[in-house]
Amino acid sequence: MNRFSSTQKAVISGDIAVLIMLTLAGFATHLTLDAFGRMIVTMVASLLAWAAVSPFLGVYREEVLADPRSLWRVGWAAVLAAPLATFLRAVALDRDIPWVFVLVTMGTTAVGLLAWRIAYGWWMARQAPAATSSTISPR
Repeated sequence: MNRFSSTQKAVISGDIAVLIMLTLAGFATHLTLDAFGRMIVTMVASLLAWAAVSPFLGVYREEVLADPRSLWRVGWAAVLAAPLATFLRAVALDRDIPWVFVLVTMGTTAVGLLAWRIAYGWWMARQAPAATSSTISPR
């Protein structure tokens, strides 16, 4: 028995990919892609925080995925997950947490996840009419 639908699996995979790409982009913009250990810690902290927070806001429930008005849940989950991610990173690396890092992480995570979810929703809505119009009706 599958626990997740194909839509849920696609969205979860996309969320993971976005969080990984945001981490890579952050390290690239700071020219620190060679800090592989820190990058992995940051990536894992981000993924763990998202996995901890997102289910509580229902971002993977089918009815939420089907309703664009529910996108606020994704943004809010990102805003809540970012401080947790920065805290986990700070603990793992034994570093301070600059408040500006928390704010930037909140913003980029929310924008990145919302952009992905909007693009995915647009793509799926675009595919739906094509699927129904391609059926052959008997004459």
